[in-house]
Amino acid sequence: MDGFRANLDGYYDVGDQLPRHLRERAETRFEATRERKDAIRSVTDHERRVERVRAAFLDALGGLPDERTPLCAECTGRVRQEGYSVEKVVYESLPGMHVTGSLYRPDGDGPFPAVLFLCGHAATGKASPAYQRACIELARNGFVAFAIDPIGQGERIQSYDPETGEIARMNLREHTYLGQQCQVAGSNLARYFVWDMVRALDYLEGRSDVDEDRLGATGNSGGGMQTGFLLLADDRLDAAVPCCFVTSREEYMKTGQAQDGEQILFGAIERGIDYDDFIAAFAPKPVLIGSAQSDFLCIEGSRKTLRRARDVYELYDRPENVDLAVADDTHGLSAPLREAMINWFRKHLRGVAPTFETEEPPVEDEATLLCTEVGQVHGEYEDETHVVECNREFVHERYDNAGSAPAVDDRDAYAESIRETVIERFGLARPASEPHPRRIEAEIDEVAGVRWEKVFFYAEPDVLVAGIVAVALEPPERTVPTLVLSDHGTEEFEAFEERIAAHARERGIAMAFDPRGVGAVRSRAVNTLLANGGEYFDYHGTEYKLTSDALMLGTSLFGMRVFDVLRARTYLERRVQDHDDLDRVDGYALDGTGVGSLHALVAAAADPQFRRIHAADVPAGFYEIATATEYEIDFRLVVHGIVGECDVPQLLPALEERDLTWERTDPSRFR
Repeated sequence: MDGFRANLDGYYDVGDQLPRHLRERAETRFEATRERKDAIRSVTDHERRVERVRAAFLDALGGLPDERTPLCAECTGRVRQEGYSVEKVVYESLPGMHVTGSLYRPDGDGPFPAVLFLCGHAATGKASPAYQRACIELARNGFVAFAIDPIGQGERIQSYDPETGEIARMNLREHTYLGQQCQVAGSNLARYFVWDMVRALDYLEGRSDVDEDRLGATGNSGGGMQTGFLLLADDRLDAAVPCCFVTSREEYMKTGQAQDGEQILFGAIERGIDYDDFIAAFAPKPVLIGSAQSDFLCIEGSRKTLRRARDVYELYDRPENVDLAVADDTHGLSAPLREAMINWFRKHLRGVAPTFETEEPPVEDEATLLCTEVGQVHGEYEDETHVVECNREFVHERYDNAGSAPAVDDRDAYAESIRETVIERFGLARPASEPHPRRIEAEIDEVAGVRWEKVFFYAEPDVLVAGIVAVALEPPERTVPTLVLSDHGTEEFEAFEERIAAHARERGIAMAFDPRGVGAVRSRAVNTLLANGGEYFDYHGTEYKLTSDALMLGTSLFGMRVFDVLRARTYLERRVQDHDDLDRVDGYALDGTGVGSLHALVAAAADPQFRRIHAADVPAGFYEIATATEYEIDFRLVVHGIVGECDVPQLLPALEERDLTWERTDPSRFR
């Protein structure tokens, strides 16, 4: 038997079904959110919503640290220029976590209004020429401008090896890599971005040359994101200009673009956290949205957000305090946006006419602005705190022994508790679809002793799953229907064909199964990176993009696939009932390999009818992903907050009474 050809052997075009399913789920939530916002009639209504949105936002971050520890700020050098100077500032946002920054100070005594400048995804961070020019011109217009390096950029690359000077990842890759670790722990990398900003404001407020009653924030791209997040997280700002970030979730989802790890807020779509919520939360204080007409962060979303935010500002009788500046350009802090940003701050933080015209001031070399001698905090400070160390602490504060199987007195009660947790965590109790199964090809294989069949059926409306079934030509006395879940489904059928046939001869019937997005029902490429030569499982590839959409819907592709496995068991149950020769069913079995082995373990915990489970080549458990300095990134294993709740160590005691076997895996690592 050959594996499936394209589009389920031509029977059904499945390439769009998973993106379409996620879009349809999202559109339902978008409509519900619109209705809630349309019902806002007063400032009180709005402020109640802001509190709900803020709580949901902070929950998605995993909360913020409880204690403002000493900043231990120091100036490690100074660059003097005509009309301003640049101080090289280092402070600790958390103990041992050093943040490097360039503080542009106008000549004179002050106190000056201050603008926190937040860098987008430029590898050089604060030293990016575009960001230097913005800060220089802010200083020349009478502002203290404080530009800080984000995690993974500039002098704060977490994967820097001080012994060799090598960098394993940086910028977008580092954000996404660390982002997966934070997600499975139940937090978000943006937790540390936000805290860096909060402590930067603390630093600015503590300076005698800064007027703490005139504070602003701005940034471009990822810096625009940080600005938006800060509007919701800290109420000390007096004006803001987020650039090349603000669109709408609905419009951006249509583009098929992926987003960076820190932008993926768990449950954002489900809970209704949209871009306009960051802006509206700032009302009635002045905020200018900076956008580019030809940005991949689509302009129609920016305009939609402006309209929605202005409705809120109208409630305060301050519609003029929110506006949109559009540069006829592509993504980036272009000169027109820089000029608009500075004039907004001139008007709202200095009370002077917005008459500034931008130039192209010369900038410093990156080396000139280094705050550290080595050029990296992980080489400069012997005990520098790593984000992974923070993540470990976060995990262990929530669960003392997240990486170990718990001691259990009453195994039946524990198994039932885990079953309920798994069902709730992965949404497995939602209604199933009528499967409408198709059997599209059959082949007798006398040598293997089985009849092969290709099948597909619905796991839920408009979501088809598929499998290749082997039925014994001579049925055994007892039937144990078996699902085979390989790492990449029926794409690997040839490698597993003999194994599936052996299961069928011994147990009556076996099926190599493809849950949604796997094997014969894998999605088409859905974003531009893939079209430009990337791979399906690459950073920002298709699997990552769809996984991120699922996370923002408050779920996971992993959980959806476990749901499909349970539907496949129901299919086999019906299949056996329809087959006169297959009787005396003695439970069901799962044979999982790679990621399929984790699907098998979770499905078995959810459904006690799975009595036999075989797990081979089990990948890193979620606890290992969350706490390891180095791990093998796999976007199929992104599940928010699974560590300590229903990770492999917690599942094992619930499966102890089952027939659980391992192959090429040391099960002791989960105990």
